[in-house]
Amino acid sequence: MSSDTQNLKVGPCSITYKGELLGITRNSSVLSFKFSHYDVKVNRTHEQIIDKRLTGIHIYFKTEIVQIDKGVSLLLNENKNWTLDDLGKRWSPLGGELLIVPISANDKIAYRMPNALIVNQGVLNFSNTEAYTLQMEFESNYNDGEEILIETLDADTCGRTSLEDNSIDSDSFEFAMTAYIADKLGMTVDTDIFRGGIPLNVDGCGVELVGYEEDDLMAGAKYFVSFFCLAPSRKTVMKNIKSLADKFPAYGETITLKDSGDLTCLAITKGPVEFGKRASDDGKIKSFGELLLKISI
Repeated sequence: MSSDTQNLKVGPCSITYKGELLGITRNSSVLSFKFSHYDVKVNRTHEQIIDKRLTGIHIYFKTEIVQIDKGVSLLLNENKNWTLDDLGKRWSPLGGELLIVPISANDKIAYRMPNALIVNQGVLNFSNTEAYTLQMEFESNYNDGEEILIETLDADTCGRTSLEDNSIDSDSFEFAMTAYIADKLGMTVDTDIFRGGIPLNVDGCGVELVGYEEDDLMAGAKYFVSFFCLAPSRKTVMKNIKSLADKFPAYGETITLKDSGDLTCLAITKGPVEFGKRASDDGKIKSFGELLLKISI
């Protein structure tokens, strides 16, 4: 059995409303069609339906987007608020063109509603450690002189949106995080805090980039940084680890990348903490502790 791989589609879409890019879809978006019919019957068939006549089509598009600010502004009036005076006003004139365009170049089908209205809901999700998202629902509405409710277009002619490259130089990022943590703890790089491993026969702290994962959207990437401490005294280890842990979570922090300027971190959150390890340092047994940080870019 043969298959057409072009019919197998995956990936986010860009949402453009009234000519303005609102954002990129996240998770699942749903385009639904609901039809209304009139049942045709005749006397001799009693209640038996012999035909159906289409009387109405309701087309809805429900989505969740990142980059929330433009979408939220559309949920408010021209003064960016809601008052009791807004109740009862006509909603239809507020509609506009909605374009749903896939990001994947393999997907050639885009969808256009010439006159869509924002209906039913707008749900803004405030997340602690992820990018905020906004749920919106649109309905295709009749517009005087426009017979089309929805149509498919060639996506290549609709101005596809490209996802941003959120990757940064890992080496430069590790240097920057070392300097950032040193400043937080009042330490000096290459004296009592070191990038990567701690030198032999030295008591101190280390900072190491241990991994990262890229988001599949414009929402960014997550980097995982280990902060660890080695000292003869377990009390010293616990003090240093706790001192740093107490400074997080933090949001909107700025770090300086070598040769790349400042980088704003959306969030820095703390992961697991370990105190109870023992480590050998050139034949000497010392206490070892570790804190994992997750940095969202």
